Amino acid sequence: MWPPDSKEDPEPSGKGGDNLNGVKDMDLDDILGQPGTSSKGGKLANGDLHMDLDDDDLMDPTPIRDLGAVTKLTLTMISSKMESRMCLTPLVRSQWSLDMIRPRRGENEWKYASVKFGKVTLERPRFWTGDKFSADSGKEFLNLLPRHARLQNMTYSSRMKVQIHVQVYTQNLVRSDKFKTGKEQYLDKEVISEDDRDVLIGRIPVMVKSDLCWMNGVEKGDCDFDHGGYFLIKGAEKTFIAQEQICLRRLWVSSSPTWTVAYREVSKRKRVYIKLETPKSEQIRGGEKVLTVYFSATEFPIWILFFALGVSSDKEVVNLIDCDCNDSSIVNVLIASIHYADKHCDGFRRGKNALSHVVKEIEKCRFPPGESVEDFFGNYLFSNLSGFKRKARFLGYMVNCLLLAYTGRRKVDNRDDFRNKRLELAGELLERELRVHVKHAERRMVKAMQRDLYGDRSLHPIEHYLDASIITNGLSRAFSTGAWTHPYKRMERTSGVVATLRRTNPLQATADMRKTRQQVQYTGKVGDARYPHPSHWGKICFLSTPDGENCGLVKNLAITGLVSTNIQEPFLDELLDCGMDNLVDDTSTLLSGKDKVFLDGDWVGVCEDSVSFVAELRRKRRRKEVPPQVEIKRDEKHKEVRIFSDAGRILRPLLVVENLRKIKALKGGDYSFRSLLDNGVIELIGAEEEEDCRTAWGIKYLLMENDVKPPVKYTHCELDMSFLLGLSCAIIPFANHDHARRVLYQSEKHSQQAIGFSTTNPNIRVDTNTHQLYYPQRPLFRTMLSDCLGKPGYPLGHSGIVPRPEIFNGQCAIVAVNVHLGYNQEDSLVMNRASLERGMFRSEHIRSYKADVDNNEAIGKKPKFEDAVNFGKVQSKIGRVDSLDDDGFPFIGANLQNGDIVIGKCAESGADHSIKLKHTERGMVQKVVLSANDEGKNFAVVSMRQVRTPCLGDKFSSMHGQKGVLGFLESQENFPFTIQGIVPDIVINPHAFPSRQTPGQLLEAALGKGIACGGSQRYATPFSTISVDAITDQLHRAGFSRWGSERVYNGRTGEMIRSLIFMGPTFYQRLTHMAEDKVKFRNTGPVHPLTRQPVADRKRFGGIKFGEMERDCLIAHGAAANLHERLFTLSDSSQMHICRKCQNIANVIQRAVPGGRKIRGPYCRFCESVEDIVLVNVPYGAKLLAQELFSMGISMKFETELG
Repeated sequence: MWPPDSKEDPEPSGKGGDNLNGVKDMDLDDILGQPGTSSKGGKLANGDLHMDLDDDDLMDPTPIRDLGAVTKLTLTMISSKMESRMCLTPLVRSQWSLDMIRPRRGENEWKYASVKFGKVTLERPRFWTGDKFSADSGKEFLNLLPRHARLQNMTYSSRMKVQIHVQVYTQNLVRSDKFKTGKEQYLDKEVISEDDRDVLIGRIPVMVKSDLCWMNGVEKGDCDFDHGGYFLIKGAEKTFIAQEQICLRRLWVSSSPTWTVAYREVSKRKRVYIKLETPKSEQIRGGEKVLTVYFSATEFPIWILFFALGVSSDKEVVNLIDCDCNDSSIVNVLIASIHYADKHCDGFRRGKNALSHVVKEIEKCRFPPGESVEDFFGNYLFSNLSGFKRKARFLGYMVNCLLLAYTGRRKVDNRDDFRNKRLELAGELLERELRVHVKHAERRMVKAMQRDLYGDRSLHPIEHYLDASIITNGLSRAFSTGAWTHPYKRMERTSGVVATLRRTNPLQATADMRKTRQQVQYTGKVGDARYPHPSHWGKICFLSTPDGENCGLVKNLAITGLVSTNIQEPFLDELLDCGMDNLVDDTSTLLSGKDKVFLDGDWVGVCEDSVSFVAELRRKRRRKEVPPQVEIKRDEKHKEVRIFSDAGRILRPLLVVENLRKIKALKGGDYSFRSLLDNGVIELIGAEEEEDCRTAWGIKYLLMENDVKPPVKYTHCELDMSFLLGLSCAIIPFANHDHARRVLYQSEKHSQQAIGFSTTNPNIRVDTNTHQLYYPQRPLFRTMLSDCLGKPGYPLGHSGIVPRPEIFNGQCAIVAVNVHLGYNQEDSLVMNRASLERGMFRSEHIRSYKADVDNNEAIGKKPKFEDAVNFGKVQSKIGRVDSLDDDGFPFIGANLQNGDIVIGKCAESGADHSIKLKHTERGMVQKVVLSANDEGKNFAVVSMRQVRTPCLGDKFSSMHGQKGVLGFLESQENFPFTIQGIVPDIVINPHAFPSRQTPGQLLEAALGKGIACGGSQRYATPFSTISVDAITDQLHRAGFSRWGSERVYNGRTGEMIRSLIFMGPTFYQRLTHMAEDKVKFRNTGPVHPLTRQPVADRKRFGGIKFGEMERDCLIAHGAAANLHERLFTLSDSSQMHICRKCQNIANVIQRAVPGGRKIRGPYCRFCESVEDIVLVNVPYGAKLLAQELFSMGISMKFETELG
């Protein structure tokens, strides 16, 4: 269990790192009209604590840039393997401070406090053993490993400490010598106490196999298939889904609802919008549209802002805008803007009139700035640029972009283009959530300290005020519920950020960690967001996307797609060495003829020759003098060079054609991905730089470049065309021969539902539901991806490299395409019973049942007699306890059936809280785990296993989306056989192929037959598959028919079948959808107490729903008696009395009759008689409806006829 959050570790072992903070990406177009400041308070629930949040608290990245942990997640190909890395690095720079905490009120001398937060350290995950254990063993903390957290339902997290300096002082007004100091009086600060220590501020979840994880760098991990990249929250495996956000590092030009160019900073007050619109109710000479600037919640003419920044004349402003003055539409806009400025502020060109006008406008806003106008402009207007003249030059560039777009010479920005997007990974998402909880803890600390700062009260240590449980519980709650802080909307939570890692097979787990998600407000109106975009090429798989409402919004990274991280080392000097000149700080120098250079959206300089500048910079990148993740784009049309080094860009590796000869010179034959990248043979290309590349589709196109007319000069080359696809698509053989819908089914559904061997450590895991295939196999074919993800057990270049087995989940079966007695109609399969008895597709289903009780010793409560619940065996009324031991748990090997008690729990008062097996649940007890978690509870887990051989109704699928259920088990002697005595395992209907358009499965079977006979052609890589002629020649050399068909003999009669049957080995998968989990049957059983209709749940032994459409079918068939039986007799048949006089319900009551006797029977209270009352059969639901309407004052009339 965890120690109290205020408890300090006597042996701090912090670990320093670099600052990897990233600016948050947001989609702000929806709130384009309200970019001003806002400080409305709100309430945010966090346990029992509440806090007020300001927009700037959420948007300003400064506090968490100093206090927090930022992570990197890259999944790339290194040494021909797929590795998932995540570095969780503490930040060492911090000067976050609360300079003055005032007391609320007091009559005595006021005391003040200053709190400064310094270096942040993160320990490795450990857990507190408790007072009793530490007294016995002497160890207060033990290392917490991921397997411990899984088994004990604990959170795998590390303690976060921060160095805090607290100073308490008083302030007095003291007179001074004005002649010496220039002031009559000054504030004298007298320090009362100071304290400097490391304080625990909370626990932060640690990603498995990150830098802080114990499993990082170990030779043998828990599981051979585990790549890390997920978190453990209360024993559950959680992973982040990368969030697509609009890039804030570049100008945004849009034409709807009005022509606008936006400089969008994270903080609202730093955003600048320039609009081209018709002025409201004003007639301006020279044109209809004028330029206005929206800044700091104030809108005013842009010409005034130019002069406020120090521009001296209209001609200088026109030169800064640098547009084509021969275009009449641009000239009209500029002249109209000048007249518009003159009308708003007469004489703004003289002196500092323009600056005073801007100050006056800004002071009218709701929250005017407190600093001087120079400091305000320096901090909020283009804060990354120093000097007013540079700011004016950048403002002119913004106007230039807007006018070029208005005149059709520049494209408006597309929000679906990946150059305008950034992916938020675990670091940015965790930082966003952590910022909210740190602010919450800070506000609580300030309010608590204010109470002890006045009067004679003494200040407690800082741990007394800083509640570490706010951060710990807040992060844990966000992971558990999946409700994450919204990127820019206050007080809102968003879903779809955190997902539970699915473990059906290793391929599914890896694919889950490579998903991206685009958050939209309304799934119905998303424009073109669902469609593929040209910028997806090679970065996003254009096939792997779910069907349904998330189609096109949830995407998967391509094989070689990786996400950039923040580059820490500055490389501005390298830009100067390549020929860039710094941006001059004046407005008179003309820059026409020079190309602008932008670094992460900021204008840093100009260059004379952009061609040589870009070429030299790219050479430096290939020589490792510039980080390899830097993206360099030369925009020849607009004379710009844009360089990006920020996080969240999707990059992909390409071969550099001019450096291909370097491969021979590599020392020792080291052809790993890292070695090729370091030597410049491969370089990482972003979405924008790819527009400057001429990329060949393969090496063979490089050899053909001189044969085409005119000759093509390629600069880059694809590694392989199949790398355009995602992980689960690129392993499909002959995927380019199949219909895209079938490839989508296989990649998104069947490959992730296929039963394989999910983990190599099942003995130390207690998953709720798992399936394991007894005899998993690798397919006969190979693809380029399966080789690249293979095990490097052989020398590189050897043809026998073994693909990783976990990416294929199934078995190779002999499949015949034939009709078998009509049992394989409509996608059903006929299987060989003897093959199944030999173990084909046999699997093991493991299900775990969990229960917990309070650990009274751990939580320190005195046990109450009434509510003390413990594990134990008692005679239960709800189920059988024959297999339970005295401790309440079944013995290992116990065979439990439906209705048995699996975990016995009883209260001291005798109440039974046991857990019973539900309907259709059965199995043999494999494992019993009894442990305790970190919340003061003892819990038990009982795992039951069940061997499942395929039965009728189980679902199977090939790798081409050809799904089907098992329709018939045929004996081997009745199956057709070939002249060699080969009997098929599966018979599939030939009608499955023409309409589904999946010839890839036929090609796979033909290729597999050739490989099984010793053929050398083994590859079925998408987009580079061998020809049909090569497959047929390989079959012919092996002694088979060229087209894979064989002569077979009838197993029942022994006669030769006249038609030839296509037969070959095909890779088939058994899916998790099994008939045993879905079968539903019942005769009589539990009914709902209100409606008296059968309950709906299958596990509660409920009934089968008979809906409106089923009713329509029986009506169409004319089966009236069957319909009456189904909807009435077998559901909720009932009777009630109707008075035929008034047509109302007659109640059965006890009433007095003459003679003093009392009788019980039907009686109409309306007619006050018992005459003419009939008994009718009605459904109980109809009777209930009539009675409920009667309670509302609505009386239903019933017309009856005597039959």
